Amino acid sequence: MSGIKDLRDFLAVLKDNKLLFETERAVDWKYEIGSLLATLEAEGQRTGLFHNIKDKEFSVCGNVLASMDGIALALGCRKDEMTDFLADCLEHPVKPRVVADAPCHENIRMGDEIDLERIPVPIHAPKDGGPIITGGGIVSKEIDGTPQRYRNLSFQRMHVKGKDKFSIMINEWRHLKDFYDQAESQGRALPIAVVIGADPVIYVGAGLRYDGDETEIAGAIRKSPIEVVKCITSDIYVPATAEFVIEGEILPDYREKEGPLGEFTGHYSEPWNSPMVQVKAITHRNGAIYQTINGASFEHINLGNVLPREPLLKTHTQYVSKGVTNVHIPPYGSGFLAIVQMKKKNPGEPKNVALAAMTAYVNIKNVIVVDEDVDIYDPADVMWAVSNRVIPERDIFYIHNAQGHELDPCSDERGVQTKMGIDATLNEESRCLERVRYPKVDLKDYQ
Repeated sequence: MSGIKDLRDFLAVLKDNKLLFETERAVDWKYEIGSLLATLEAEGQRTGLFHNIKDKEFSVCGNVLASMDGIALALGCRKDEMTDFLADCLEHPVKPRVVADAPCHENIRMGDEIDLERIPVPIHAPKDGGPIITGGGIVSKEIDGTPQRYRNLSFQRMHVKGKDKFSIMINEWRHLKDFYDQAESQGRALPIAVVIGADPVIYVGAGLRYDGDETEIAGAIRKSPIEVVKCITSDIYVPATAEFVIEGEILPDYREKEGPLGEFTGHYSEPWNSPMVQVKAITHRNGAIYQTINGASFEHINLGNVLPREPLLKTHTQYVSKGVTNVHIPPYGSGFLAIVQMKKKNPGEPKNVALAAMTAYVNIKNVIVVDEDVDIYDPADVMWAVSNRVIPERDIFYIHNAQGHELDPCSDERGVQTKMGIDATLNEESRCLERVRYPKVDLKDYQ
């Protein structure tokens, strides 16, 4: 959508589309924000904006990209266009533009002025290990790389441990892990910057797997270069309109327990021994808005599993069958479920397509293949197909001892599990072939 340059612009768009809940009532950063965001998700996947946080000076927002409708507004396309749109953006990156002055530098705090505890980092769920930064996009680069040669955006959880330090869990498959391993092998600290509160396409880019600067993908979505500015304490460049930027270094050869956190599976993760970050500077806009991502939320899954994986899923399944028309990884499936829509020519195609979906991304455990008349974004429609078109002994199959995700509670510690495919397409032998359809009407015409 044109005209969106920062988080504030997008919140205004959400408000115009009745997807924003605002309150001036005092809200506690400890547990209450998490409960409010969970309730908003359950009652319509609305974004929450909380202007008055107890004992803190900044506002908080969350569920920014919790709904498919909201994501479509952020990307400027329809829901059924998202997968192809993002795939095209990955093929046509737009380099960022460097600026000298930026809103994110309106306030600069260094030395004794550094105080993470001023920022309203929530404790989301009752058994979370403490205040954990979940909505921060980490900007990093190779320790000896030039600023423009190799920049990377990624999501990691960060457990605040004091006024000027936090521990960071670094996932094994992230570029950040490669950068940190390289720095640590030399006994050097790795400079990073944590961007909190930004144009939503920055967050979409951070979730994508791209061997380059994900800011370029954000630019491709916007069809215009993202403005970036050099950090105060390093040669890392960050989005100029970010609400907060935390600059720091990941220290070598030191680990500390962080977590647990309510993870995307809907369960609490175990604490991890993780590296520590020493904060060098905090910069923020006037009237900054802290953006958070609720643990075990739809937004959590959308950014980590849905948006980054659907383009690859479609590519894999279309390689097996040109009849595949669309794919979806619904957030209610914790990233473990894939729904594939197709126009089949042969009764064996859906099973082959399901097998392809299982290999597209290790997380995918269950696959449902449906016909073109089924709305893959509507859980009720998908379940209708499963209930009315599946003969279990014919249409359901299992792959035993397959590699899945280690956080899946149904797997062993290394993620080994059973995967399931369901052919929920119409079989020509069914007694009823034609589905009841009613034309849609505009109820405004009757008022």
